[in-house]
Amino acid sequence: EKKAKLVAEKTGHNYALYAYEGHPEATHVIVVMGSGAVTCSETAEYLIKERGLKVGVVKVRLFNPWDNQRFLAALPETVQRLCVLDRTKEPGSQGEPLLTQVASTLHVAAKHSVVVIGGRYGLGSKEFTPNMVVSIFENLMQETPKARFTVGINDDVTHLSLPVGGWLDVLPTGTTECMFYGLGSDGTVGANKSAVKLIAMNTDLYAQAYFEYDAKKSGGVTISHLRFGPQPIHAPYNVRSADYLAIHKESYAQQYDVTRYLKKGGVCVINCTWQESELADRLPAKMRSDLAKKGAKLYLIDATKIGVKAGLGKRINMIMQSVFFKLSGVMPFEAAIELLKGSIKKMYGKKGDKVVQMNIDGVNMSCEGIVECKIPASWADAAGDAGAPKVDAPKWLSKAADFAHAIQQPCNNLDGNDLPVSTFEPGGRVPLGTSQFEKRGIAINVPRVDMDLCTQCNKCSLICPHAAVRPFLMSQKELDAAPADFKAGSRAAIGGGVLDNYQYRIQVSPLDCTGCEL
Repeated sequence: EKKAKLVAEKTGHNYALYAYEGHPEATHVIVVMGSGAVTCSETAEYLIKERGLKVGVVKVRLFNPWDNQRFLAALPETVQRLCVLDRTKEPGSQGEPLLTQVASTLHVAAKHSVVVIGGRYGLGSKEFTPNMVVSIFENLMQETPKARFTVGINDDVTHLSLPVGGWLDVLPTGTTECMFYGLGSDGTVGANKSAVKLIAMNTDLYAQAYFEYDAKKSGGVTISHLRFGPQPIHAPYNVRSADYLAIHKESYAQQYDVTRYLKKGGVCVINCTWQESELADRLPAKMRSDLAKKGAKLYLIDATKIGVKAGLGKRINMIMQSVFFKLSGVMPFEAAIELLKGSIKKMYGKKGDKVVQMNIDGVNMSCEGIVECKIPASWADAAGDAGAPKVDAPKWLSKAADFAHAIQQPCNNLDGNDLPVSTFEPGGRVPLGTSQFEKRGIAINVPRVDMDLCTQCNKCSLICPHAAVRPFLMSQKELDAAPADFKAGSRAAIGGGVLDNYQYRIQVSPLDCTGCEL
């Protein structure tokens, strides 16, 4: 407590061991620890101002040793009901750790009139958002609230989940939210980190950034969540109402539901090789419908082509960053570009003038490649896409195929958090052989094999880290049934003996290739 007072003297931030925030005469109060306390506090403030509710939040910063007197002193005298939130699960216990501490404190203090309930949130890194906090307060205000509940998951096994309403925006007025879908190692995350520093240090705007990484890291999907605004931003959760949406890989537009988090009237930018005339065939029906219904502005840019022309190869980070400054309106474009060029010199100066100039050339050429697209009104009525077909697999692979269809595919499509509890097998077992059902299609360039130079050593298939280069032996009957292009690339198998009856071919799988250039 003494150290907290020293911090308060230096920074002006008061970190009490048990801090109350909310209505001075609150009747319904949440008790919570950790980053979830920030979300609860911001939501409670919104409910007080906008709905006139008497609610509050107690932020617990000292769990053990627990201090009964200080905790009781933090509670408003008018409190009637408490909801204690824990970010853990204690199977077999009467309640989670913080809940049992609070309940025992009130029991010892003979405050039997205060109703205490408990809930779990954020398990498995689930999001904890303002609309979930609203559902907790709504449950607390029920005549008979759920005494034990979970929030943020679809628990169709124990049926303890609280229903969660639509998205609630509690951010300060004037806050701009941005989302960037990038490919691991394309420089998107690094460029966004640089942009956040650039804006925060050279303008009066407050900035916040959070980055999601795929487990695959290089070659996996990355999602950058950026916020900028004239007032301090307290939002420890992902962007769910983006003013600016950037899709840095064209396959993502077809693989993920990227526009579900786009705000009405927002800006959507796609890095792709498509022409405007191709969009009706290239974009999924759900995406076209979202763009039309939300009145979005759609832009295309072939950043990869610009990157190759500038000598940057597949690193499109600075090109897309300049597009962001051009279209987002976060700060004046001319000033932003000058600052961006300055950051390029600082970031790449040690790599030589040539590298610096290539990045600056990419920035200079970026805006010339932006194409604004008209969104037809008819897109609003675009028919929904058919669900993913169930994988056809032999009997010995049926369990893996069922897992791929029910769990792996939704997770790969970034929909894993929406899966109900009943989908998963107790024990968390995962069948073998599921990687063959994952087709990402992320390669910019796919290698072609010159069969006239092939010695049939098969070393290329050993070197390929993703098993995308594959040797095949075929009988004449199998070859006759193969596509013409495949048939034309086959050669007589070398080795003699039984191999004389077979044809040989090296085939690359484009959807499995990552374009690693090994």
